Amino acid sequence: MDERATGTKVRPGGVGAGLIAVCLWGLAPVATRSLVSELAPLPLLTLRQLLAAGVLLPWAVPALRRIDARDLPRLIAAGLLGMVGYNLPVTVGLQWLPASSAGLLLATEPVWVLVIGLVFLAERAGLRIVLGTGVALAGVAVIAGPAALSPGSGTRAAAGAALVLLATLAFGGYTVVLRPLSEKYGPVSATAASSVAGALPYLALVGTIWPPRLSRPAWGEMLFLALGSTVAGMLLWNRAIVRGGSTRISRLLYLEPVVSVLGAMVFLGERATAAVLAGGVLVIAGVLVTGDSAAAEPRTGLRRSDLTGPTLHSRIRMPPPKKG
Repeated sequence: MDERATGTKVRPGGVGAGLIAVCLWGLAPVATRSLVSELAPLPLLTLRQLLAAGVLLPWAVPALRRIDARDLPRLIAAGLLGMVGYNLPVTVGLQWLPASSAGLLLATEPVWVLVIGLVFLAERAGLRIVLGTGVALAGVAVIAGPAALSPGSGTRAAAGAALVLLATLAFGGYTVVLRPLSEKYGPVSATAASSVAGALPYLALVGTIWPPRLSRPAWGEMLFLALGSTVAGMLLWNRAIVRGGSTRISRLLYLEPVVSVLGAMVFLGERATAAVLAGGVLVIAGVLVTGDSAAAEPRTGLRRSDLTGPTLHSRIRMPPPKKG
């Protein structure tokens, strides 16, 4: 249902903020791919998540102060699924997978959210949901298949694709687990609190990043991931949702894989093969078909960051009747 039909006021400025957030999230795989050539995945994630958690702490404190003790296990589970279950496989996978391919595989996140809902929440699947899921998965096979069958680096590329897909499943679980907390405490506070909780395990790895030894370009990429993709992306997305409405703004997420592919070509010199482009078209088409038929509630608030951009709960919920 469109916000205009429910009386929600649509104000100017939402589309611009949403576009910036989508660009930040779309460029996250590009920055990660570049950064893993200089820093191993665990030190990279440790530094990134602790920086982001420190900045998000003011938004997390209100939720942490008033959270019900019965909600703590859910908050911790959401944090671990997002900050570890999502980010770790993506970061490791991007050692071996082109950023353009990873960006397109990450675009399947809304499909996995629906699949998890069907399996664990007994939600009903219409014919278009089944069809859209099948088309999106066919796109995944087209993107990952040639790499898996190619000699030499094929095994690593296939492993990278599998890790990125594993991350999308974890992020789907994160979204489902966090949703009730987002509704109860507010999307910004719940997402920030879960991000802080999920960053705590990285404190045990502080020794791997001290003293940090990064080149100036690598520091720029690190700050972009921690402060730009995660923190700024989250805040801009929430501003966009409030001003433009969830139905209207969530459609911007379909531009995210396009940003990833273009960013990889411009900044990393990657070449998008015919298989990657064809698979990307199938993935986006499948997500569009699935989204059009999904009867999910409107998105309020925050996908991902990184968490690579995505970390963020509302990024991946499908827009009503037609997420991100």
